[in-house]
Amino acid sequence: MQQSRAEGSAVGRSVVKLALIGAISLGASEMALAADHKISAQTAKYDCSSVKPGETITLASGTREPLTIGNCNGTPTNPIIIRNDPTGTGPTVVRRASGSAGGFVFSCNSCTGVEIDGSYKWQGAPTGKTYGIKVTITGGAEPTAFLRIGGLSRFVTIRNVEVAGAFPALASNGIGIFVNDHSMKRSAHPGLWREGILIEDNYVHNISVAGMYIGPNYSQGALPLRNVEIRYNRVEDIGWEGINTKSMWAGENSIHHNVIRRVGLNGKYTNMATQYSGITNNSGTVEIYNNWIEKTGLHGIQVWTQEGPKESEDRGPFEARIWNNVIVDAGALWRPFMSSSFGISVGAQDACEKPVPYVYNNTIIDSRESAISLRSNVGAGLVRDNIVAGPDSNPIHAPGFVNLINNRVGTVSQMSFLDPGRLNFRLSTNSPARNRGSNIFPAIDFDDVARPKDGAPDQGAFEGNTGR
Repeated sequence: MQQSRAEGSAVGRSVVKLALIGAISLGASEMALAADHKISAQTAKYDCSSVKPGETITLASGTREPLTIGNCNGTPTNPIIIRNDPTGTGPTVVRRASGSAGGFVFSCNSCTGVEIDGSYKWQGAPTGKTYGIKVTITGGAEPTAFLRIGGLSRFVTIRNVEVAGAFPALASNGIGIFVNDHSMKRSAHPGLWREGILIEDNYVHNISVAGMYIGPNYSQGALPLRNVEIRYNRVEDIGWEGINTKSMWAGENSIHHNVIRRVGLNGKYTNMATQYSGITNNSGTVEIYNNWIEKTGLHGIQVWTQEGPKESEDRGPFEARIWNNVIVDAGALWRPFMSSSFGISVGAQDACEKPVPYVYNNTIIDSRESAISLRSNVGAGLVRDNIVAGPDSNPIHAPGFVNLINNRVGTVSQMSFLDPGRLNFRLSTNSPARNRGSNIFPAIDFDDVARPKDGAPDQGAFEGNTGR
């Protein structure tokens, strides 16, 4: 039977969540009627407090210096749109050309109900994917973050933005997209969440620290997160983690359909060796599915509880549902100071809230050590219908109270993938994983193809050998 709601029907929840968190833009006719506020290339700070819900803020095309926008008051269902100029002749490029380290290139502070949207086609724009807003540096030292959402911001969308770092040519420090503000303490704002965050269709590359850093460490006491969705982004050539989420304690949180390649490249900080994974979720509940993760310094996917919350705080259970991911060469960018590297790693510090792992229908190729490693500090979950090819001598490591169900382990050649030399890990008609899945399975596969295709579901992330 198809997967139950508890095990994640990805498509339905994504559609519902878009409505909930305000990813609904004005239609073309409504846009024409709404007021449009223009920010010139000479403006460094812009007070958004007089802009009404549903109105637009247009950034002039061409190259400009750093920009701070503050105090936007849109709503989840009628957001303020911060966009590139569709009447311009090129994208908006926000860049820093000189200066000392620190600060931000583009920031939105205390922005509620806002879409930062670079999806508008400028005059003469090429067809296909474009990024109408680009955030970068061309000189000087690297910022703390290129694009930062701070203050009391919530219900924010970031869409079709290119964040282009200068690593390793110019810089060795800096975050790509940063949604956090350590100065906003949960003790001062009880009951307030940083929520309704949607990050989609962005291109983040050549960043020396994290590609995306979303949420605070528990010890910093900043606002916790809920209802966060990170999808359809491309994250490449990153010094630390590709995507790092923290303190997502409630709501529906998901990381899906992202392409993450070559992360964990920055060998400068040997004390940060545990922060070189493709996707890391620290202290919270998350669904991680349909991601392509290729060549990491540490794990492909890591879910962990660090420092807190403690079990005694009763914020759990923290469920970690991980399915339909393709993970290739986890730990391949290994350096001698790094600890163990796994395809998927789940665990917690002693006395901290334990994540409950549900790890199923992933395809994991050539991990440096175990493909799936669950520590003793996890809840009683399951590992089911995964394909592990080219594994370490201990391919699936889990405590006895975790159910291991119908996983397939062997060499790459034994799996009869369609074309592994070209990274095509769909299943040929002769694959032993065809039609061998359990009777509980995800509704779709990695390619968003419905399961089952020919009578019975397949093991691993792909259903059969064709895409959509």
